Amino acid sequence: MNNTNRMQKLKWRREVKLVEVKEVTKKYSNTKNNTVHKKSAGLYSAFENRFHKVMCDPAKRRVPLELNDEQLKALYNGITPVIETSIFAEMEHVMTAIRTSFDAVIDREGKNKQLKSYMSNDKNFKRIITHIVTNYQSLQEQRINILMVHNMAYQRLENNLFEEPFVVDNGFQKAYQFHNELIQSFHNCYHDLLFEGTILNTDEKVEEKVIEPVVQRYEVRIREMLEGGENG
Repeated sequence: MNNTNRMQKLKWRREVKLVEVKEVTKKYSNTKNNTVHKKSAGLYSAFENRFHKVMCDPAKRRVPLELNDEQLKALYNGITPVIETSIFAEMEHVMTAIRTSFDAVIDREGKNKQLKSYMSNDKNFKRIITHIVTNYQSLQEQRINILMVHNMAYQRLENNLFEEPFVVDNGFQKAYQFHNELIQSFHNCYHDLLFEGTILNTDEKVEEKVIEPVVQRYEVRIREMLEGGENG
């Protein structure tokens, strides 16, 4: 065999080998992609099943939540990027965020017909997803009730409400009503911030962004009432 034939044969072998390598690589890539796709589909299926059990059962929910496929996938795609472990490990935490966020929406928008109308608006639904995602990353709402009683500004305001001269001029019933409004304002502020995408994941943030700004507004109202500038 002369050198020319030998070189051609070697070249042909290299080309065949290259084709074989490409085929193996392609097959591996397809297998890997199929595996990833199946895993992703399995994760979503688990999320979907759990969502329907937790949120759509009339026996468990005073207002069952029905989302269409597009909405549910949008919700899933919104929450999964912020999950640091896996949807399986965080499933109940995720469901708690969804449940409490929709409860907040129900409290604001009413029941059934009003809620369905609100949810059908794309802009509103995006705000709900923002609330859920932020809620998942934040301290739970109940933390407000613990932090406020230890907050100096709140303690000072509470004393001003139930001591002279406010309670003498306005009566205990008015002070009690005003105090209830204050507490509700804390919770309203908390949800407003979640709708905006503000993460409240530390005690300091809850005090700085929720408790203290609300207290400051109510201090102004009390001062105006004592000066005769507001009738409540």
